[in-house]
Amino acid sequence: MKLSILTISLIVTFIPFSLLSNTATSTPVYDIDGEPLTPGTGYYILPLIRGRGGGVKNYWNGSCPYYVAQANSEVDRGRPVQFYPVNPDEETIPLSTDLNIEFYDLITVCIQQYVWQLGDPVGDSGSQYVTAGGVLENPGEETVNRWFKIETHPDGDYKLVFCLTVCETCRPVCGDIGVLSQGGTRFLGLSDNPFRVCFARTLED
Repeated sequence: MKLSILTISLIVTFIPFSLLSNTATSTPVYDIDGEPLTPGTGYYILPLIRGRGGGVKNYWNGSCPYYVAQANSEVDRGRPVQFYPVNPDEETIPLSTDLNIEFYDLITVCIQQYVWQLGDPVGDSGSQYVTAGGVLENPGEETVNRWFKIETHPDGDYKLVFCLTVCETCRPVCGDIGVLSQGGTRFLGLSDNPFRVCFARTLED
């Protein structure tokens, strides 16, 4: 199966970094060991509930960029990611702040960075999938589809969200990131059923 992902292009006006840092919550996100997540550190994104697949990984469908998907096997921890908050002075990853998510330490056929980004609606269903083909850059017109958040799930754990606040005039689609199963692959994309996650630090960090 091949899905066509188009780049989201929005005309936006951006607010200064000083305002962004003042509006972001100071409550950090914690990993499974009770330690706060830190920028540039490797973490596995794992399902909170066991028996529902493995960790988050890159998925090759025959063309670049890679898709972001959940491993089918519970014992597969997926591929590690690093988080980069919009405020580069943050020492930990806060809740509800815009951030880039990047797969790292990948050797693949795609010559690119592996920053997550949200694609345009696809097919009759209008589904929007997460791919890994963006680059780490400051907020700007060409990067608005690359900003995600970690939010608290109503049950008290964590979920991933796409709803950027790095601009004051743009009105992108906002929504939870969930698992969209197609053809035996568990793609990540916008969903009414959020993917409840936890974070495990990699052994090399």
